[in-house]
Amino acid sequence: MATSKLQELELRLLEQANRRHARQRAADRALEARIRAFETAFGMQREAPDAFDLSGETAATMDLYGLKPGQTGGFGWQCLVARRLAERGVRFIELIDVGSSANWDAHGNMATHGPLARNVDLPISGLIRDLKQRGLLDDTLVVWTTEFGRTPYHEKADHPGREHHHQVFSSWLAGAGIKRGITYGLSDEHGIGVADRQVHVHDFHATILQQLGLDHERLTFRHAGRDYRLTDVHGEVVQDIIA
Repeated sequence: MATSKLQELELRLLEQANRRHARQRAADRALEARIRAFETAFGMQREAPDAFDLSGETAATMDLYGLKPGQTGGFGWQCLVARRLAERGVRFIELIDVGSSANWDAHGNMATHGPLARNVDLPISGLIRDLKQRGLLDDTLVVWTTEFGRTPYHEKADHPGREHHHQVFSSWLAGAGIKRGITYGLSDEHGIGVADRQVHVHDFHATILQQLGLDHERLTFRHAGRDYRLTDVHGEVVQDIIA
């Protein structure tokens, strides 16, 4: 018997056992959730080899992301895999450029952002173009953001580095009903604070959730005498950026 057929048989038997076990414990919602999690995990395991296999992609597509034949790493590879996962119905995909070293945390020298920006610029544009030409951008929201910005100054006047700065920085959205080619909000002339149309992080999250079909105000639950939700019971949808 082929390995895949044997595995399918084993999984059907396991599913029958799980369902029988669950029927005897109908009030245990955690058990039902655990069974679904295992089933989802297997579905991911089954689909992953094909999703991560780029051998069938055309040379033009590889060039779009700045990839070389056979490449299996880098930010361009992440972007192309993200498109392949989106095609297969994966609902949330997170891409992270670089790691804990040689990254965007430019305390030592702000000039280190130069090569990092060049490394991600082509793959990002390639991802958006690829999603658009395949008809996926209309219902796929691309969110490009960070934890914080960088200060436009340093305590030492001649220091080439910059520090963390959460008061004002830029993020952008594309697809899923977001207006194209606009800028919303404005920093002051030094980039220290917001001069016009501030978007708080809770507003940003509320807008993202709405474009995903979720009303952030309805995701409220009460615990220990306090209301909680993903936007911390704050946030307004930024209607002016929605088409």
